[in-house]
Amino acid sequence: MLRFVHEIRRQAREWELEPKLKCALATKPVLWSTNGYTGPCGPKVVGGFVSKYGYGAEEWNNDHDRVWKDYRIFHTETSGKLDAFAEFAHLGLIMTAMHGDVQYIVGIACGISYNTDSETSAIAKHLTLRSIGKEIWKLESVRAKFKDRAAFDANWGTGQHTIRWKCPIQLYHWFDKPLALPKHPLREDKLVLAKMHGGYQAIRPEDGLKLLGDALPLDHPIREWLINNDFDEAFINPKDRKQSKPLTPKQRRDRFSAPAALSPYERYLQERIIRVDPAHGKLEAKFHAFLEREGMRDVTKNIGGIDAAFTCPKRGSFIAELKPTTNGETRFAVRMAVGQILEYRHFVRPEAKPLIVLGSPPSTDDLSFLRTLGIACGWLSDEQFDFVWL
Repeated sequence: MLRFVHEIRRQAREWELEPKLKCALATKPVLWSTNGYTGPCGPKVVGGFVSKYGYGAEEWNNDHDRVWKDYRIFHTETSGKLDAFAEFAHLGLIMTAMHGDVQYIVGIACGISYNTDSETSAIAKHLTLRSIGKEIWKLESVRAKFKDRAAFDANWGTGQHTIRWKCPIQLYHWFDKPLALPKHPLREDKLVLAKMHGGYQAIRPEDGLKLLGDALPLDHPIREWLINNDFDEAFINPKDRKQSKPLTPKQRRDRFSAPAALSPYERYLQERIIRVDPAHGKLEAKFHAFLEREGMRDVTKNIGGIDAAFTCPKRGSFIAELKPTTNGETRFAVRMAVGQILEYRHFVRPEAKPLIVLGSPPSTDDLSFLRTLGIACGWLSDEQFDFVWL
């Protein structure tokens, strides 16, 4: 892996790219799925990996269980330039597929990084990829490519070759209904975007926003990633660069951002509270399992609006407010939780100490803020909980 990284960095210098400082966006062709990208479907294609082996690694890109830590796991083929930006989580991919004569957007991911060797091993074990081989072998398209099950098993192995990428969960979106693109999606002289399975097409972020149209909410984290980051113009094909000048982040904000009347706090409410009930349930289940495992007493949940209450043998009674969060997005969750936990302590459990539990590590500013208010903080990290007690 170290040799691979050095080679990618050397090539980036030759290409005059700045992947450490800037981002890149590309459209990336994937195969067309007949079952919504929830598993293998026996795709019919000409040439490439899928034609040779009867299945495609990107066929699981809409499998909601492909999550590891706070990342969504998915796959496409890659290239040296894509890897260069992925080393620093500065890559965005709009995934497209051809069906008949129509090209569709099927998914988008931003803040992408490639999985290192050690991560790939851990992810494959976490997702039990080796066992998925049994499911794939049932496909006629797969059995036709191998002389027997042993030959297929040797090809499939641990399944690590099907999990190239990861990105933060909030920066991944797969469309339940693919978005059909017009014949000239970006330029009159180009009928479709790149469609060769092994290729890609570098585009500017404003072109990505144009392709997406109103398919995502104005305040979606993916749109904000495309609007607010600096993008490497050297990544764009020279011919495409000559067509027009790139927009600055400010110009993109003026043209594509959500209305100013909708504050970040209001957007947090919409995105994180209204839309993430399943995430709250998962965090709650993990926290209560932790309380039981650690021998906490008098454990209750969801009584009087309080997510959890318990007695720690060494620290006394606590009430806890739980907030599902992802890395780097704890600020508004903390501020909302503060009002709730202090209200519950004042009106419901004045004898208990307040605790806020997050789905990801808080910033040092968050911890300092809570410390001044006399509120303890816990967070989920690698399937365990860490705490700063007062």
